[in-house]
Amino acid sequence: MKKSNQLGLYYFFIHFLLEVTCFYVLTSYIKSPLIWGVSLLYDFVAFVPQGIVGFLRDKGIRIDWALLGTGITTVSLILLSVNLNAFLVIAVLSIGNCMVHIQGAEATLRSSPGKITPAAVFVSGGAFGLVTGKMLSLHGVSVWWIIALNVLAFGLILLTKRIKTGDGEENLSQYDFANKKINGVAVILLATFVVAVRAYMGYGIPTSWNKTELQTIILYSCMGLGKALGGILTDKIGIRLTAIISTVGALPFMIFGAEVMELSLIGVTLFSMTMAVSLAVILSRLQAYPGVAFGFTTIGLFLGTLPFFFFRIQSVLTNSIVISILTVPCVVILWIICGKKNDKTPLQNPID
Repeated sequence: MKKSNQLGLYYFFIHFLLEVTCFYVLTSYIKSPLIWGVSLLYDFVAFVPQGIVGFLRDKGIRIDWALLGTGITTVSLILLSVNLNAFLVIAVLSIGNCMVHIQGAEATLRSSPGKITPAAVFVSGGAFGLVTGKMLSLHGVSVWWIIALNVLAFGLILLTKRIKTGDGEENLSQYDFANKKINGVAVILLATFVVAVRAYMGYGIPTSWNKTELQTIILYSCMGLGKALGGILTDKIGIRLTAIISTVGALPFMIFGAEVMELSLIGVTLFSMTMAVSLAVILSRLQAYPGVAFGFTTIGLFLGTLPFFFFRIQSVLTNSIVISILTVPCVVILWIICGKKNDKTPLQNPID
């Protein structure tokens, strides 16, 4: 196995264990009147500062953020076990999440010579960890078992040190997925918009069939599978074709699968592929700043989930109409900002 793919696999499990911890803690407050506030705090602190931490790593401050972050999330579990203030617990948890995330992203991006697959595999681990953490919490698993999983995460992080990949500067210069004729700032902002729409639609996808724990597990597993598949296909068949498949192809399955699990899951899997597409495009214009590039995607995730803290569309029909409307600009944007496969056009308006 290539070193880059091996590293992506290690970070898949590190990300999985991170989200097990985070959603174990969050779900422990699910019946609390504070759940709205702690969830919003978590999303803001975990997602928004990632670009800042990424910038520090990009500029050479490469302390082991993953080890530090895992230590901090472990502290949050201990604080949870002694019933300290919920907002303090979540703030500590979110800071740790932010640190682990950004190191996993930058390490996998730097390890691979212009291939987005390792980073996509890393990101996909989160969906599996999210649902696992929720289930462990709902079934009353002791917090000390989750702490034990964090110890396992420490071990995996230490194992990544055995994979020697260098600083990866020469690898970063090979990311070439964006349309070279489009202004770099426009590419980044438009791709971030697509991430925000994807996050919003991810919450709003009609899944009235989802009534059992097994169905919930399958749903989140398909999300994770789609994120990894998006990276693989981007590298294999080109980013523009992958973008069209993941947006246009997903739409009928998401809409007409509201009551049919099998159809809905196909749509969820296809649509989740846009994560890798967006990251690849942004990184292609921020080649010297992989941490900042990943930070733009997490800001997009926060902006996309933010509306659901204030209102939710209850009607399946209305949801379907909104998803259809939002898909149109996403398709147009991705067609414009994604480069053609094997395009040799000189780069215009680079950002580095």
